[in-house]
Amino acid sequence: MNYNFEKLFNFRDVGGVMTENGEKLKEGVLFRSEDLSKLTKQDIETFRQLNIKAICDLRMPSEQKSKVSRVGPGPGIELLSVSIHDKSQEFTHLEFFKFLVSKSTSVDFEKIMRDMYEHMAFGCHDEIKEIICFLSHTSRIPALIHCTGGKDRTGFIAAIIQLYLGVSYETVIAEYLKSNELIAEKMKRTESFIRWMSLFRISPEQIRPVLEVRREYLEDVYQKIMKQYGDIETYLEEGCDIPRSCLEELKRKLLSSSEGQ
Repeated sequence: MNYNFEKLFNFRDVGGVMTENGEKLKEGVLFRSEDLSKLTKQDIETFRQLNIKAICDLRMPSEQKSKVSRVGPGPGIELLSVSIHDKSQEFTHLEFFKFLVSKSTSVDFEKIMRDMYEHMAFGCHDEIKEIICFLSHTSRIPALIHCTGGKDRTGFIAAIIQLYLGVSYETVIAEYLKSNELIAEKMKRTESFIRWMSLFRISPEQIRPVLEVRREYLEDVYQKIMKQYGDIETYLEEGCDIPRSCLEELKRKLLSSSEGQ
């Protein structure tokens, strides 16, 4: 289903895909997107029509301040603000400028991205628990998960949820990679901004790993999760210490048999 937003990119339904045992993830229950800072009045009206009752914001405090959401908590909408980014990597614009200028020849953006995914998968167990338990509550459905671009942090959480619910790995990867086409226009502007911030010392090729999602980013941590825990359910239950009741409730909220579609 297409959602006609004017200034909201990478907005889509986490549902609508089939599981390996023939069930289907319900549509209109869990959405994902980039941040909500540039919504037009028409976008806000479109958003309201989705009847979203909860928003899970994965951004850092600095991101929330610089890009203030145009849909805030209030009557009918509950907000969970939980960052799954490495706090040590939080920069002000000035710090980011100094970093880019001083490290322009040596910074390895691909390593930064791989380290970020490693941190999300193995350094954010408490935050993942908070997110899953938040989303499992009946009063918080339909819900939206978002970060800044809606591609990495949001992409990782959406992938973990889909994998837990039984969606095939290849389908999850395909869903994850859709971000590249949905945010291509926005990422070109981000590329220009970062190159300008570096005084054009950083090439488009050098910055590209940050501007796109790549199969290997997700695949690396997925393989490590599988090696350590055996499956996603064990990872969530034992690694992230998520109560069985929350996991089962999430499954009930998001899964429906294909026969009922």
